[in-house]
Amino acid sequence: MSAHASGLELSKLPTRDELIASLGRQILLPPPPPPKDFDALNADARELEFYRLPPKPPPGAGRTAEALWAKLLSKPLEVLPMIYPGSAPDFRVNRGRLGAGYPGRHETSFNWSGACIAATEGAQFTQVWGAWQVPKAMAPSAAPGDYRCSTWIGIDGHRRFDISLPQIGTTQKIVVAADGSVGPPSAEAWVQWWFRGDRDTGPWILRNFPVRPEDRVRCVLTVLSQDHVRFFIKNEMQGGKSLSVDLLAPTIPNPYPIGFPIEFPARGRTAEWVTERPTVLHATDLYRLPDYGVTKFEDCFALAGTGGIGFQPQYLENARLIKMIEIRDNPHRTAPLSKTDKLDQQTVQTSFVG
Repeated sequence: MSAHASGLELSKLPTRDELIASLGRQILLPPPPPPKDFDALNADARELEFYRLPPKPPPGAGRTAEALWAKLLSKPLEVLPMIYPGSAPDFRVNRGRLGAGYPGRHETSFNWSGACIAATEGAQFTQVWGAWQVPKAMAPSAAPGDYRCSTWIGIDGHRRFDISLPQIGTTQKIVVAADGSVGPPSAEAWVQWWFRGDRDTGPWILRNFPVRPEDRVRCVLTVLSQDHVRFFIKNEMQGGKSLSVDLLAPTIPNPYPIGFPIEFPARGRTAEWVTERPTVLHATDLYRLPDYGVTKFEDCFALAGTGGIGFQPQYLENARLIKMIEIRDNPHRTAPLSKTDKLDQQTVQTSFVG
């Protein structure tokens, strides 16, 4: 039994060891991956569920949902085994720190750049899709430092009262040493179910999922229930290497006398496609943003419903566009770091400004 957390800040957060133990309890280890000759497109629902693959959209979800599902599970496809435990990260990805709002559908954030849509009244997002070319991080200056950006899709986390954010994506990194030498750009894939107030657990690094800068990845996040989300990522540039991860909603202990844990479920109120400036683990500092060039989120699509996988398709028609900013001194001013442009109803682009 667990209690659902409200929008109130928790008065007592768990220790780091408790958080790490909780992360381990979140992951549902899958069965062995399907054989290489497995035909996912013609598999029945029971076979897809056994191998924890994304379920086929229901009749009525529309041609876009069917086409994206077929594209994701078409050959070449090689589902890799889930390695447990994953690598320990030194960064975390979290909700947007809001800057200022603007009239219409534009807003600013200190760590997000991208697009967000809200579920239609009375519905909840149950599935979010997206594809992008993994950015190649470049050092924007000769200043020594660790430069990072994350690229992801997710559900919830955008509004101040959101307490939870399941998300999947990639992180790009480049390091400038003290002597001015620049290391090679790198990338890694991850999943995370962020919850409000957590500063001590980062994303779950998918260490056996191969990903390099300029690879093309395709992702889907499926809310099977408010406390159970299935994440799937495919690298279209490396023989269709793919990985499926099921996570349960994070929970933390509740102080005596209540006793039972607090749960942070997925509410499905918003869906996002975001380039983020990640946060240093165990701190509130943001990493320096690399010059990531341009990231184009394609096949931006979501399904909403009132139970199970939804029937209501939603695109970017009414998306809010988020510009990343920072406060600078000498002179004191607000400066843009990353801008966002909607190219069409299924494509949004973020661009480094610096």
